[in-house]
Amino acid sequence: MNHKKIKSLQSIRDVHLIDIENLCGSSNPTAEEVSLVRSSYRTLVKPGQFDQFYVRVSSHHNLAAAAFGWPDARVHCKEGHDGADILIAKDLLENKFEKSFGTIYLASGDGGLAPFAKHVVNRGGSVSVISLPGSISMQMRFTGARVLYLNPSQGLVP
Repeated sequence: MNHKKIKSLQSIRDVHLIDIENLCGSSNPTAEEVSLVRSSYRTLVKPGQFDQFYVRVSSHHNLAAAAFGWPDARVHCKEGHDGADILIAKDLLENKFEKSFGTIYLASGDGGLAPFAKHVVNRGGSVSVISLPGSISMQMRFTGARVLYLNPSQGLVP
């Protein structure tokens, strides 16, 4: 594919890297909770038809809820504490999404991902962080990424 076509595709699609446990505010979200978060997320971000979604979980127990609650996403699991963060960090480092997508939406306020978000911003990528208002770390606020908050009045924050 030539450079002009790649740039054209980049302008019409974004990638969404989602730590669903973080975004739900629960270590064991239900499919209904994931679906509610998905609805609120789509209202906030207004993704395009060519956007790609990657939902990450830290427990195989959450795979079904993530898959049924966010059916248009690629769902992956890495078992253990911060497993979803590790998968997202790997995505940010290895895939160079900033070359193929207009905006990288990072749906987690976890401070452990802040250096990776900053790394992408420093490489010239456009990063937007999506978080619940009470779940974003100070480190994430200072990455140079735009920060958007899910609306807690929609029943997403207990």
